[in-house]
Amino acid sequence: MAAYMSGRELNVTPELVVPQKLGHPAQHNVQLIKDHFMEKGPNGMHLCLVSQFEGPSVLSMYEFLGMSFKTRIRSELARKVAKQAATVIERMHAAGFVHGDITTSNLLFKISDDAQRWSDREVYTMLGQPVTEVVVTRNGGPPEPCAPRELVEAVDVSCLMLSSLLQESIVVTDFGQSFSVDRIPKDYVPATVLYCTPPEVFFDSEISFASDVWMLACTIFGTRAGYSLFDSLLHSDEIIWMQIVETLGKLPEPWWSAFAPRKQWFEDNGEPKPEDVQKREGALLIAAKSSIREKLRQIGEEEGPPGRGDSWISEATCTKLDEAEVELLGDLLEKMLRYRPEDRVTMREVIEHPWFQY
Repeated sequence: MAAYMSGRELNVTPELVVPQKLGHPAQHNVQLIKDHFMEKGPNGMHLCLVSQFEGPSVLSMYEFLGMSFKTRIRSELARKVAKQAATVIERMHAAGFVHGDITTSNLLFKISDDAQRWSDREVYTMLGQPVTEVVVTRNGGPPEPCAPRELVEAVDVSCLMLSSLLQESIVVTDFGQSFSVDRIPKDYVPATVLYCTPPEVFFDSEISFASDVWMLACTIFGTRAGYSLFDSLLHSDEIIWMQIVETLGKLPEPWWSAFAPRKQWFEDNGEPKPEDVQKREGALLIAAKSSIREKLRQIGEEEGPPGRGDSWISEATCTKLDEAEVELLGDLLEKMLRYRPEDRVTMREVIEHPWFQY
């Protein structure tokens, strides 16, 4: 992968610095950079990173299980993945680093050492031949001298989804948004995906250790449920914040006043307006009061047919969370998803929570 340098010096590039600073045992769950080099191209200097081959992301895994088998990652594995991710982030915080972009797409399943030793022939046998497409310019003329002649499609790792090559372990990756709290880049702009973005980042562009806690809460829910806690399909910040308010209640000021679209869904006290009033206000989606625990109780309702389990990695379909887990996981997520950053639990408190030992 390559990252545009954007004026940052190589020796402070977080993609290189963060894995080096964490040390053992956290390094076992961090994507390490095996080599790096600079490449000059038409858009400037690029830092190219060479990392070990890893398996599919947690996001692609649960999307695959959901679409193919109407199920999700099994409960024990989901908790193990969540604990490994939380432990890495806790070590980052202890070392003075904010991750800044914790999502299920940045948690990759490890793959066995056998795959690391594949020959070129075995790589193509397992993953298929590269899929390419010739670059066509807008004016129909030949590409510029520095432009690529063809594009190469990303590797399709779906063949590994249920493979025995996968391990019950993940690595945390993508430290491009990470920074040291002692040396925040002057040009830093948060770039977290909308459905994992905490209020202080969305409304104030401020990010801290506590922001990672909010992002990890959304990631834990997605890993356990097989879908996002808040909308990830419509890519609408209005809809996401409508869902957050209906789940967590009224935003504190000044964020509540800054959320102007709230008026089509909510009363001044944060309670959803009657459905007919919302429709008159122009709402296309209707807000309804909910809660973290109610959302946890809904997990498994859309799966089927009942009782089917297709592999070592998947939960039997229509398996609901029992009430004891709802209470434990609900308690954890509620403490992580408090609006005010200073009110959230620390990452140390997260990894010590009893849900991980459930």
